[in-house]
This record gives sequence, C-alpha cells and structure tokens, in this order.
Amino acid sequence: MGLFDFFKKKPITIEPPQQPADEEPIDRNLELLEAFKLRLIEMGYKVEWHNKYQGIVINDELEIATTIVNNPNNHPSVLQLIVLAIHLQYFPGGIQECFVGIGLTFQDQVKSALHNYIDSIFLTIIDSFSESHNPDFDFMVNTDGKDVLWHPKFGSMLLQGKWDEQPIGEPLFELLNKQIPDKLTSNKINWLKIYLFKRDNEPIIGDCLLNNQPWDEGMALVSQYANSWNVEGDFKGIKQFIMFRRCD
Repeated sequence: MGLFDFFKKKPITIEPPQQPADEEPIDRNLELLEAFKLRLIEMGYKVEWHNKYQGIVINDELEIATTIVNNPNNHPSVLQLIVLAIHLQYFPGGIQECFVGIGLTFQDQVKSALHNYIDSIFLTIIDSFSESHNPDFDFMVNTDGKDVLWHPKFGSMLLQGKWDEQPIGEPLFELLNKQIPDKLTSNKINWLKIYLFKRDNEPIIGDCLLNNQPWDEGMALVSQYANSWNVEGDFKGIKQFIMFRRCD
C-alpha cells in the first residue's frame, strides 16, 4: 500500500491553507498533520509536506500519512486515527497502526495521540535505520549457511487498565525469541506488532502481526502470558511494536 492508495481522495498543496485564529479548521486531519510536523521539527527532524498527497516526509525518506476515523460509537473525548508509515526501500507496503488520543478538546486529543504514536512506533522505526543496538538482545540467524546478526529495536510498552506492577524487561520478546529467528524474512527490516486485551473471565483478544501478517503461533504464546494476568479493574491491555534490523 502506498500513499496514493491510502489517501488518493485527499490531494493537497505544498502548504496547508491558513485559517483565522477564531475559525474552525476546514480539515481536522490537516490540523493533526500540522501538529505532527511541528512536534517532529521540535525534536530535531527535517519535516516537509508531501508534494502530492496529504502527508509529511521526514528526513527525505520516511513518508507518514494520517486519517481520522469518524466512529459514532467513540466517546466525545476520544480521537481515533490511523497512521501509515512508508519507507520506499525497507517497507514500501507501509506499517499501519491505529491509535487513540484522549482529551476534552481536539487539540488535547491530538497531543495525546501523537505522544503515544511517537513514543511507541515512530522512534522505533527511526531507530531501526541506524546500527545502534543492545547486544543483550541481539541474536544470530543462519541463512544459506551464513550466520547473520539481527538487532531488535523495542518500542515503549503501552499499558491499559490498572497495573499494580508494570512488566519488567521485554517480556513479549522473551516469550517469542526462540520462534522469531525462523520467521524473519531476508529483508533488511522486519517488524512485529503485539496487542493483548483481557477482561476477567473472558477470552483474550488482540493481534500478533509479523510484517503485517497474522502470526498464529506467536499469538498463542503471548495469549498464555495474558491469561496469567490478575485483572483487578475492568480490564488490562498491553501494546508493543518491535523492529528487527539485519546487521550487514
């Protein structure tokens, strides 16, 4: 999937239209993207508007587009959005993620959603472009008779519900680290997305996606972990994004 497929109905000019301060924005998604752009610039990244579609380009290589999901079932304080990140060399099909932001105003909701996305997904994607790594988590994969080193890059764990004790270390990776080497493709970059949600006395729901594809064996293993949770409130949830970079 490219930006054309994702947002082909929303071409924009290089700069978004300017609005008087006392008027509502014409397009809330443009306001969201503008906030995203300014936040990344504050963090030191080079950010420009995409020259054809409704999106931004970071450091001349990573394309990001967003769209707001108009779900009538959402609480008025909840903003739901989809973010698509594309790198033409490493993941031309894109890494798509759904996020929510919570706040009394649209601006607060945007701030909350961007904080969650940048912390857990964006910084992990950007880090995967570098050779930085934690040798404690590196692992070897034998490919065509040659040992190849891989560097895992961990996004922050997003927790939902009441957690008296937060998970220590990288429990999701540690559950899957024996199975992951055999599942990686020969591509320079692979990625894993895990989401688990549990209510007391109800089945675990969630996803375990490797390179955008459902990984049933992985889901079964992390579901066993979620089944061990003691749910003291209404629910518990955990979400994490992990990138894997092949070391050349």
